[in-house]
Amino acid sequence: MHFSASHFASRFALLTISFNLMAAEPLHLRGQWLTDSDRQQLIDPQSSGLTLRHGELIHIGDNSAALPMRNVLLKINPATGQQIGAAVKLTVAEALTKGCFAGLLASYPDWESLTWDRQDDTTLITVTEDSSAHELSPECASRYAATHSTPYPTLLVKIKTDKALSRAEIVAVRPVQFPKASQVGNYSNDGIEGLAIDNSGNLYLALEKNQANAPMIFVTPYSATFWQSDEFVQVADTGFALPLPDANNHPLNGLDYLSHPDASHPGYLVGAARNDDQLWIIDISQQQQPFVQQLHFYAPTYQRGATADCPAYEKLANTSIEGVAVAANQLYLVNDPWQSQYPKNIQCAANASHFKQFSPLLFQLNIDPRWFIQR
Repeated sequence: MHFSASHFASRFALLTISFNLMAAEPLHLRGQWLTDSDRQQLIDPQSSGLTLRHGELIHIGDNSAALPMRNVLLKINPATGQQIGAAVKLTVAEALTKGCFAGLLASYPDWESLTWDRQDDTTLITVTEDSSAHELSPECASRYAATHSTPYPTLLVKIKTDKALSRAEIVAVRPVQFPKASQVGNYSNDGIEGLAIDNSGNLYLALEKNQANAPMIFVTPYSATFWQSDEFVQVADTGFALPLPDANNHPLNGLDYLSHPDASHPGYLVGAARNDDQLWIIDISQQQQPFVQQLHFYAPTYQRGATADCPAYEKLANTSIEGVAVAANQLYLVNDPWQSQYPKNIQCAANASHFKQFSPLLFQLNIDPRWFIQR
């Protein structure tokens, strides 16, 4: 089943968050440092997207990462957090080097989120966020002027690979047009931060915040013909109720799809609320109120003996989860070290260099059956 703009406008226009939220006791998650193939901590990859494919986690970072970590995909062993093989460089198909977005693609795009085409496991999908340093030619700017957001459009990007992920080539691009009524706003660094595809062929896009300082979730039908056009993707506002306690900053910074045990149910979106250290379990059918899972994160110190000053795991003051990947009955989370905040985590000397080098952590938790309770 595909959703249309009129469907959401009619079904969810009056839906609000006036009901009591469902919530579980907080979970305390012990992470493991992401490491390279030599078991050394990854240095500043600025993890912004994570997806699970063929039993491997695929990782992408944004354009504030250290130079060796930009424009690459990393394969990660989910059990150990260790990188598998060498980083896979993103290349650009020749046809796109002559198109409207050639300048951005030839540079360091601000990649946010990562998912894969559920009908074609050799297609990965990512999205750009802050492209404010780039300009379109007058002709291209005129063609893609009606973004209803930033002057340089948000881009959905198709990455073609093989089953072994030994290569990764950008082969298609679609600019995004938001509904004007959604008042997305002209924010260069508050755009789409999450992507997810459900079992019915819908692609969801999580917006960090709009002009009202609130996150939103958009949707568009996704099919085998999606990439055959280079015109705007016209996304629709889902109208999904989100668990916002106030008008302060509660952005959505990661997204993935979680199926329901009952195949007749459309399933859920799992969103990472970075600033709140929460997971939001959002019922696509909107028959169930959002489930809020509070999280507390801990980093390993790898000390032989814990002491009062250096326990085996130390609690993080700032984590900033941005990658979410569903894997059967497991959920994987990766953080995007916030460069102005991450050093505030320094407590134990054993971890000081990790925080100073903005090394991310991988967390794992079980899918909680209470997320599926219907009321």
